[in-house]
Amino acid sequence: MVKHISFLLVLMFLLIITLGCGKSKESPSSGGQEQAKSEEGGGNGQPPTEDQKPPDATGLSDAFAPFTSEGRDEATGLWKEIIHKKSGIHLRLIPAGEFDMGSSGTSETPVHHVKISKPFYMGKYEVTQIQWKTMMGDNPSDFKGDNLPVERVTWEDAQDFCRRAGLRLPTEAEWEYACRAGNNGPWCYGDAESGLVDYAWYVKNAAEKTHTVGQKRPNVWGLYDMHGNVSEWCGDIWHDTYDGAPSDGSAWTADGSQNYRVERGSSWHYSAQLARSAHRAKSNTAKSDNDSGFRVAMTP
Repeated sequence: MVKHISFLLVLMFLLIITLGCGKSKESPSSGGQEQAKSEEGGGNGQPPTEDQKPPDATGLSDAFAPFTSEGRDEATGLWKEIIHKKSGIHLRLIPAGEFDMGSSGTSETPVHHVKISKPFYMGKYEVTQIQWKTMMGDNPSDFKGDNLPVERVTWEDAQDFCRRAGLRLPTEAEWEYACRAGNNGPWCYGDAESGLVDYAWYVKNAAEKTHTVGQKRPNVWGLYDMHGNVSEWCGDIWHDTYDGAPSDGSAWTADGSQNYRVERGSSWHYSAQLARSAHRAKSNTAKSDNDSGFRVAMTP
């Protein structure tokens, strides 16, 4: 009887040891927890440092900040509006898409189909004088005012600004695509010339001067002053027609008139017809008139 009881006690003891070992194997050890923390953080259980954090899913560099009140684009996850921190420039997200570029004007033919395969950012406004002064230190403009568009800038001046800011000039195709914002009419809003006064400063209402950016109505993609105020430099070399033009929205920088670039949008002293979405102007890269400005672009 005693032997039987002793045998049962030994069996119970062995069972307790076995269960204890099994439980230990199933539960993560404190060392395992510390290892997980170390892998998630910067080592030794510390939170990750800035250079160890994964890149933002939107691809924004440290030079930009999201304008969070606008939210993100559902299709791409990109912020709908971002801010260039140093200059204060706001840029709007322009969706990928397709459009027919050009019109019946001599230099606007042939009308050709262009596909913009990736979204990009475009300056919400023309670059202002305060933004120029912040980046460049001077102000070449005739019409003075912090929130007036900078003017009297050559194409090289605009390129220099973009290089310093980590931005670029839009291509001519990007410019027209962003201006039209899905509208095939002569202007960003449609066909009626009478409506231009609501969207542009031009010869009819500008009183022979530039005006504070953003006072007129924007197009449906949130861009202001795409018609009038100041003409805007693009990255492309001038070609007399669109024969041989790229169909992917890239800058056309081969052949053409090497000392001439494209300006778009017209300005404060031009007519409504010259402020059409498709209108293009041939300008010497050294031109620095008081109606020549620019807006910026950026590829995320």
